Amino acid sequence: MRKLGIGVVVACLLVVTVVAVAQTLAAHQTPGEKKSGGATHSPVVMPGSEQWMDIPAAALVGTPSVEIGGTLKLAVLQGDPMGAGHSYTLRLSCTDGAKIAPHWHPTTENVTVIKGTFLLGMGAKWDAAAMKEIPVGGFASAAPQMRHYAQCKGDGIVQVSGIGPFVVNFVGPDDAGAAKKGE
Repeated sequence: MRKLGIGVVVACLLVVTVVAVAQTLAAHQTPGEKKSGGATHSPVVMPGSEQWMDIPAAALVGTPSVEIGGTLKLAVLQGDPMGAGHSYTLRLSCTDGAKIAPHWHPTTENVTVIKGTFLLGMGAKWDAAAMKEIPVGGFASAAPQMRHYAQCKGDGIVQVSGIGPFVVNFVGPDDAGAAKKGE
């Protein structure tokens, strides 16, 4: 009988461990994750299968300083955007010219442009001339409490991901930038 090298034994043990962990995780996984509204969804979302809805009022704080001027819809792809400490991925659909007034979020917001062109500006006051164009495939990240605003150029879709809660805190033009302590 041949002796097996220590490397072969370790490799076999590693494979058995990985398979056992994968089976354990699969046994404890639910068939669909709950999302806002109680509907279930698959971890795979094919283009065009998003379930679009109005942005929940609970996600909007304050009064926008500019008119939206278009339509904004939201689709939750993964996770719980409103749950503190929970990861989420959502998509925001917007019609040409739709504006998102100056605002900030309590957590980092990561945005990838899926369709159309997204215009992004930094600061508490709307300044169309200062906005940067972000094309399809472009990415932007806003740190917690960073004042920013956006507009869709053409009908568009952006994908937003982060750690909840996903809250849009609108600011007025007199907002100095940094949130007050405790916000």
